[in-house]
Amino acid sequence: MSESQTRTIRKRNPGMLQSDEEVREQFVVRKHELVTVLEILRANIDADSCQHTLIVAPRGRGKTMLLARVAAELRADEELAGYLLPVRFMEESDEVFGVADFWLEALFYLALAVDKQDPELARNLRATRDDLSSRWRERELDERVRSAVLEVADMLGKRLVLMVENLQALCANADDDFGWKLRKTLQTEPQIILVATATSRFEGLHDAREPFFELFRIICLAPLSTVQCRRLWEVASGDAASEREMRPLEILTGGSPRFLVIVAGFARHRSLRRLMEELVQLVDDLTDTFRGDLQELPKTERRVFLAIADLWQPSTTGEIADRARMDVRTVSTMLGRLVERGAVVWSGTGRKRFYDAAERLYSIYYKLRREHNHAAVVQGLLHFMAGFYTSSEFAKIFEELLINKGSLHGELGDHVSEMNAYRTLIDRNEAGRKPELQAVVVRALVSEALALARYGDHAASISTYDRVVVRYGSSDVSELRIHVARALFHKAAEHGALEQHAEAIAAIEDLLDRYGNSDDPELREVVAQAMNMKGAGHGLLDDPDATIATSDTVIDCFGRSRASALQVQVAVALFHKGMAQVMTGRVEEAVKTSEDLDRRSLAAADDGRYAFKWRACHLRMSSLLAQGNHASAVDAFCSFYAAFLPDNETMVPELVDAVATLVAAGVPEREIIAILRSEPRKETVVAPLIIALRQRDGETVRAPAEVLEVAADVRQRIDETEMPLPAASDEPVSESKT
Repeated sequence: MSESQTRTIRKRNPGMLQSDEEVREQFVVRKHELVTVLEILRANIDADSCQHTLIVAPRGRGKTMLLARVAAELRADEELAGYLLPVRFMEESDEVFGVADFWLEALFYLALAVDKQDPELARNLRATRDDLSSRWRERELDERVRSAVLEVADMLGKRLVLMVENLQALCANADDDFGWKLRKTLQTEPQIILVATATSRFEGLHDAREPFFELFRIICLAPLSTVQCRRLWEVASGDAASEREMRPLEILTGGSPRFLVIVAGFARHRSLRRLMEELVQLVDDLTDTFRGDLQELPKTERRVFLAIADLWQPSTTGEIADRARMDVRTVSTMLGRLVERGAVVWSGTGRKRFYDAAERLYSIYYKLRREHNHAAVVQGLLHFMAGFYTSSEFAKIFEELLINKGSLHGELGDHVSEMNAYRTLIDRNEAGRKPELQAVVVRALVSEALALARYGDHAASISTYDRVVVRYGSSDVSELRIHVARALFHKAAEHGALEQHAEAIAAIEDLLDRYGNSDDPELREVVAQAMNMKGAGHGLLDDPDATIATSDTVIDCFGRSRASALQVQVAVALFHKGMAQVMTGRVEEAVKTSEDLDRRSLAAADDGRYAFKWRACHLRMSSLLAQGNHASAVDAFCSFYAAFLPDNETMVPELVDAVATLVAAGVPEREIIAILRSEPRKETVVAPLIIALRQRDGETVRAPAEVLEVAADVRQRIDETEMPLPAASDEPVSESKT
């Protein structure tokens, strides 16, 4: 993706000093709302009484960007431009204390709106405003300024679309009669159309005694969906992302466009796992932003807001009052003000309301800075999310296979300029025949292909790997052979990521035909990984027999090796073989395979022992469940969980899958929860999994919104899991309860 496609998106002042073209390019979400607003405005062109619009959403949801995009469209669309003139006020109308001030501001921004097309008119408008402003002592000033605005509309033959932000704050700061006087103009003068924003549905909108009752067509901006987050992310960061990779960022930002853009700027070209690891650093970097927003709140409101942030879950007025050590009635008043500011949101019905911070990252920021124990909870959540949210089943397999990633993955540059550096190296050395120059070129080509994949151009990545194979595939130079093998491996991975499993297997076959019999230690490692990838690919193509055959080849070829990296690959092969045996009803064989895995764990090197023990327990559990031997399967799960390393996020999805299999087999949720809670250090990391099980067991759970959303996704994974039909067994199903 080019630099022009990743230009910085404004976080707080979209449209300021930006061209309409830039605004249109960067407006990639809220398109439905854009169409709605434009339809309302188009219907107003010939109306005797105009429909006015109020866009409602908490801070950071995209209200300002939507207004900027509407204004750009009103200028660009020839039909609309002939009838409507957008007049955008500044985001904070701090100088408006009465209706006269409002119309003076309208004159000021009207001059800006016509400046490019008619500089002389703009100068006249400024002069008129200055003259009227100097008459601030006159009683009828508001009527004179309003008349001046209407005269300009008549002269231009257009209706003025006044775009005013934070209407609730403007009304709160203005005179008592401001709203009624503005309403009268809006109802009687069709030359004036108001498109306003507010951070909440403030009370005056629903009270028949208030001026804005039933005046507006209200458009609420919901949090961005996963698809919308993905679109915005790709524009803001320049990186492609799957919807599954996007889900944790949607959860952590609460679907806030502002914070998603902030995170995108920080995370450019980082992997999901790396981003999750470094998100704590990002929150720390945003300290000044968070602190500044907090300091803007009056003291009493700030005290209530910090209590909400510290509770870090939807809380009642009473709970907030207890935490803030304040009177309930005072807290209730402050909550109303915070809701109107858009700093707090509420849920529930009637008097049973629950309040939470509108921006989720504020709570995470506060917990990280205030309490070490809660910092561990936040980091545990991020750790779980990094492991759970993988892009696809095939991608999860790649993560498992690429244990020694450093040997296969070159360092990916943090900027697009890295791509140019690779190409410069290639251009300068491609004609050279010396092995050292050829090595420079092949390394640069592989790095370029990796970068292309990271930017989402998988087809170009595959093409670049093909270029490596065609040019250097017949070389006898050891280093070049290793790079060709890695190119074929990565080519297979790219096909797999695109769910082109047959093409992935074909690339692996090519690699094995070329280097399957090599004695080179580095090539042997790549070959073992390639074989396991091939076995996994057969599994995804519903060919378990081929998976078993391929896994047997890995075991036969590398089972006696003492190399730790090859031991790990043997463990992976045994696990794939055993799971394929379970799926095809060969359960007794699967049990023997799990026993083989367990035996090998005793002889494995320290860094490979867990690979055997962990997978042996998982396979044994799956085999026993398939036999209908639930009690013994639960015992196996206990051993499986004992081998779980909470600081190894690659184990998280396998743990979730194991729990899902237990639930699908009918093991009571309470029994599984008791096991997961048996080790406090691990419980912090697997909290979303525990909550998902508690909810399935019928319990109403209160927890941070972020944790509840992850738990909902875990629950969906559990619900979608099916258990193979068990073999006949006389042993009864476990009925133990906690």
